Amino acid sequence: MSVSFKQYTKYNQKLWKFQCYLGKTEFGEEVRTTRSGFQTKKEAQQTYRQLQLDFDKNKLKMNGNITFKELYEEFIEQYRLKVKPSTIMITRRAIEDHALEYFGNKMLKDISVRFCTQVNRRWIRDGYKQAYYFRRAVAQILQYGVQQELILENPMRKTEPIKRQEIDEHLVATETMTVYTPKELAIFLESCKKHGNMKIETYFRILAYTGARKSEILALEWNDINFDNNKLTISKTLAEVEYDPKSKKTKVASQSAKTNAGKRNISIDLETMAMLQEWRTRQQFEFKVLGIRATNKHQLVFPNKDNLFCRPGQPNDWYDVIATKYNLKRITLHEFRKTHVSLCAMADMNLEDIMYRVGHKDSKMTRQVYNYFYPEREERSADQFAQFIEKEKYLF
Repeated sequence: MSVSFKQYTKYNQKLWKFQCYLGKTEFGEEVRTTRSGFQTKKEAQQTYRQLQLDFDKNKLKMNGNITFKELYEEFIEQYRLKVKPSTIMITRRAIEDHALEYFGNKMLKDISVRFCTQVNRRWIRDGYKQAYYFRRAVAQILQYGVQQELILENPMRKTEPIKRQEIDEHLVATETMTVYTPKELAIFLESCKKHGNMKIETYFRILAYTGARKSEILALEWNDINFDNNKLTISKTLAEVEYDPKSKKTKVASQSAKTNAGKRNISIDLETMAMLQEWRTRQQFEFKVLGIRATNKHQLVFPNKDNLFCRPGQPNDWYDVIATKYNLKRITLHEFRKTHVSLCAMADMNLEDIMYRVGHKDSKMTRQVYNYFYPEREERSADQFAQFIEKEKYLF
């Protein structure tokens, strides 16, 4: 029998004790224990049951019998101590939105290299551009499990790394890119004007005419705009960060661009500059009526009604209202960047200038849009070369 209860007398008082065998450790050592001093047999029995449960639970953990989700929750608490709140949010989104549906309820001991490989392929097939980061985040959590001696090896680390090029090639092969033509863009911007909200009209003018990211525009301050030389400095972006680990509440904050390519100083056309100047005057008037000072050094170009950062998703809501109201063709806000690249290509701007405007650190992404919408450019180049040779050969 693994447990025995016995009554005994101490200082003329009858008490209960028990001796038990709980099991073996991971190293094969037997665990036996004795507990005493209980007023009743029932109290001794309750203590024994809890002791056995605690031992079994710990033993299960040591055999990898906790779920990935349980490990993730332990990991994220430790991770908070050494990284920025914005990094926590990125990791949480990757795991909670994309990894837990596959790994969440799986026991650590049941997560195999083959399973990890299948999930990696699924992320690529589903068109997630951040699939390489999902893999890295899962591997990070499983490595924490190795450090805690819950598992011996990290199966995700044994899988083939997901390369961005592999994702890009898959997207090019399967994705149908959608952009606005010059006429469609003009109709959309005219609809913004009809809508009657100058902040929204100006925001989408900047989005369309600069190729900037939606959160880069929301982070703009008036001191980023040089009205003397018609230049716009982009060096920041908005991000949702975690500020209360206990409640997991978030807030919006501005942070510097992560890459040098993301920091840029681009030219703005005169009509857009005039619109910005008009919006600046209108903004100051509107906030003055509300009793809000809007002339400080770091005044935002596109704040919310309380003169604070807008939510990063706010422009999506603006777009949805206008597209619905005027029954317009729909594209995503990221596809405004592709629209900008495609129209720059139509205007015969060179690749390097377009890359700089949109903040691409290499030509791969820019070329994909180039080649997707204008495959005839390469054919035209061949014709131009042949015509050049044909013309020049008579000059010698």
